[in-house]
Amino acid sequence: MSTNNGKWKVFVFDFDGVLVDSYSCLPSVYDYIAQYVGLEGKLRKKFIEKAIRLEDEQDALGNYEKRTWWPILFREFGISIDESKLNQLIEIFWNKRAEQSKIIENCENILKLLKKKGKILIIMAGNDGIVGMKKRRIEKSGLAHFFDEIFVVGEDIKDRIEGINLIIRKYNVSPNQIVVIDDKPSPINEINRKMKDITTVKIEFKSVLKLAWSDECKPNFRIKKIGELWEIIK
Repeated sequence: MSTNNGKWKVFVFDFDGVLVDSYSCLPSVYDYIAQYVGLEGKLRKKFIEKAIRLEDEQDALGNYEKRTWWPILFREFGISIDESKLNQLIEIFWNKRAEQSKIIENCENILKLLKKKGKILIIMAGNDGIVGMKKRRIEKSGLAHFFDEIFVVGEDIKDRIEGINLIIRKYNVSPNQIVVIDDKPSPINEINRKMKDITTVKIEFKSVLKLAWSDECKPNFRIKKIGELWEIIK
């Protein structure tokens, strides 16, 4: 296990589940969508339950493109939507999710402390299925100003390994000077397999979604919330 914290220079954060809780609001967001398309009563409740179940499955598959599965969901409830309506609903979904996302407790404090120490802070996060949407949400969160770089996988970089290599070159650092913080096992496993000298920190985030968090992983450190990162750095 790496404990060479005096040499850590770059901290690479995921966004959802690490810096903000954008999952607890999903039932509320889908409730708004259901009302928007005219579903009421028990039908609306069933829609929300089915939507969350499918969201969980697709999130675990890494499919953030709602155009591929939303039409099937809506048809099941007797609602036919054309491409224009689909695009409108997806835009509403993401705007509502951004509005209802909450910055995780002590997140801003830890980011301020790291900046004060002269650390390089980077967000490296998966895309939202719409080009530019992730960065729009990050800007809307009010956290963007803390970060030196924001990389979106599938838009700015092919994968996290490419992103890490870009960071190494641009900031002239070695892998053992980099810390990656994520809440999902998959990104941590990807880093551990291919770049063993990087320190990985897993946040034990509890979500209304479950499947993508169910895999095993072996990070260097486990913490419950982002504020506990300071104990590792000290």
